[in-house]
Amino acid sequence: MLSCSWKLVALGLGLFIFFLPMQSKAADRDPTEAFQVMANAGIAYLNDSGDCPGVINAGYLIDSLVYFTVIDIRSRDDYLAGHIPGALHSSLGTLIDDLANTIPSDKPYVVTDYSGQTSSQAKMAMELLGYNDAYCLLYGMSAWNTSLDVWTANCSDDLSNPETVNQNGNLIEHEFPNLEGDPGTIVTQRVAATLAAGFKGVNYLDIEDNLDDYFIINYFGEADYEGMGNAGVPGHIPGAFQFTPYASMGMDQMLNNIPTDQPVVVYDWTGHHSIQVVSYLNMLGYEAYSLKFGANALFYSSLTAHKWSPAAMNDFPLEVGDPTEAFQIMAASGADYINNSADCPGHIPAVVLNDNLELYTVIDLRSENNYLEGHIPGAFHSSLGTLIDDLTSTIPSDKPYVVAGYTGQVSSQAKMAMELLGYNDVKNLLFGMSAWNTALDVWTYNCSDDLANPETENQNGNLIEHDFPNLEGDPETIVAQRVAATLAAGFKGVSYAQIADHLEDYFIINYFGEADYLGEGTGGVPGHIPGAFQFTPYASMGMDQMLNNIPTDQLIVVYGWTGQFSIQIVSYLNMLGYEAYSLKFGANSLFYSELLTHKWTTSAMNDFPLEVGNNPAAVPEADRSLVTFLGNHPNPFNPSTTISYRLSESAPTTLRIFDLAGRLVRTLVNAEDQSAERHEFTWRGQNDNGQTVPSGTYIYRLDAGKYAESRRLMLLK
Repeated sequence: MLSCSWKLVALGLGLFIFFLPMQSKAADRDPTEAFQVMANAGIAYLNDSGDCPGVINAGYLIDSLVYFTVIDIRSRDDYLAGHIPGALHSSLGTLIDDLANTIPSDKPYVVTDYSGQTSSQAKMAMELLGYNDAYCLLYGMSAWNTSLDVWTANCSDDLSNPETVNQNGNLIEHEFPNLEGDPGTIVTQRVAATLAAGFKGVNYLDIEDNLDDYFIINYFGEADYEGMGNAGVPGHIPGAFQFTPYASMGMDQMLNNIPTDQPVVVYDWTGHHSIQVVSYLNMLGYEAYSLKFGANALFYSSLTAHKWSPAAMNDFPLEVGDPTEAFQIMAASGADYINNSADCPGHIPAVVLNDNLELYTVIDLRSENNYLEGHIPGAFHSSLGTLIDDLTSTIPSDKPYVVAGYTGQVSSQAKMAMELLGYNDVKNLLFGMSAWNTALDVWTYNCSDDLANPETENQNGNLIEHDFPNLEGDPETIVAQRVAATLAAGFKGVSYAQIADHLEDYFIINYFGEADYLGEGTGGVPGHIPGAFQFTPYASMGMDQMLNNIPTDQLIVVYGWTGQFSIQIVSYLNMLGYEAYSLKFGANSLFYSELLTHKWTTSAMNDFPLEVGNNPAAVPEADRSLVTFLGNHPNPFNPSTTISYRLSESAPTTLRIFDLAGRLVRTLVNAEDQSAERHEFTWRGQNDNGQTVPSGTYIYRLDAGKYAESRRLMLLK
């Protein structure tokens, strides 16, 4: 009896000793400090359902695109062939450097790729590196545009024999990987190494014949794992273990059930989540792979949730090519102005200006002779070509500006240029000097019904994407460079008569709302120029809008209601490297009789006062002290008048007479170095050929050194 008892004791002791190593296997070696730091960092992300996997759908992104920086990690060629407007190119291997150098950090990030799986890996890496506001585009570019769909071809029913038996009872404990490294930098080191290693994925068909060689993790809930959930899952891959999302990957959870001597395959619904788990495991030192396309590749037909479907696809716009940094900066600067309805186009009616004239500095861009004949009191003369220099030398900066031209079109171009150069309080005189004084009206005889066959069909379905112009230049100074170049090139305008017979040679942009474009709006517009495309004001000229629909190999004509808005669009496009022209007088030259709004009428005209001659304030103080201009006497005169002035120092001097058309009539003085004294010269009403000129008003102009002033005189007979 005693002998039997001892045998039982010995047997029990032997069994205890036999099982003891297996039960304590994971405790044989403590995890390294580096492993613990890496595991804690990774699990803080993986177990946070508010941030992981962190996908954003295409429909939301298109509506909020301006608020995100999009990073496209597809191949360079595929990116150039068509990407989300404004997206920047990168790759897993270059992502860290690109984030530090070329990718801006002022907005949240959205990472995209072909299917959403590789970008999901990049998204997690960014989060662990401290880029805390990053998202992955759900289903990748497949959801953005149907032409880029790779999901449909990869959805299948490859798993013909799903298992429903729970295998977790067969789990045993393992030692953690022996991860070495500086605990202070281990997270950065391992994130970088995992990105450099690229996407780790396998297809089910690659492993189905040797499932026993893999430790397979099913990463969704237990009910679906066992085929009893409500998502249509019939079971799991034979031999797979069930790890519950957000509750299984910590050191104090099920991490020690994962072997280090066997490849690990993780799968979920779509691959978006599983690749993040796989990245985490690889950072810790495991050898792990994500099952591509997840459950959608295993039992697609059975799924009722988390399933790719055509409803996820869209036809959102694609931007072609890779805009230069100079182009991006110029486009961003211009679009900020063009899309700001509070500032663009920025007109002021003549009545408002007249009532508040003392509050503004007025700049007149008409020809010098027309300016001298009569301008808004106190106005300074300039031109598109000299505007930048004049603003820094002769035009004061103590008041807001109003720019005036003949019709408001050229001055509107100048107004935009000034805004982009930092002169932030600028207005354009609506309808120009035509509205200031009836004697200067050029609008009335330019209003017409030149478009006899307006079209009402929407042509926007024929739009295609184009490369952006290859704009080169120093990004630091590109805006100033391009503004200066566009001003130097002058006003770019055409009349409808110039293009009517060959409309197909032009890419024509109708720049007012869709209803008016279709002839259905309240503006009285009967339609649009045949073949014209509709670009909505304030919503179409950005890189993330319709800018990539504009060709670089075709002349562009833009028209609006009056030409005063379209010339600003044209200036912006020319700054970007397109060749664009504004349709002079806009819709008022196409179907004037039918317009109900935005229409030139005689009620816009006024008879506000005109100032004749030069504005003395336009001459710098140092130059004004050179000359005392005494004028002419008598005035009016017949048959002669004497013009007098005094020079305080010798200077090159000319005194000339012009008619009102700006033609030179007589040169009275042309001295290379006229003496410092009083001078008087008599004009007897004759030209340089000795012929008597007709009675009327003439302009006499004195130039001495940098001093210049013009005044009027009248010959009576």
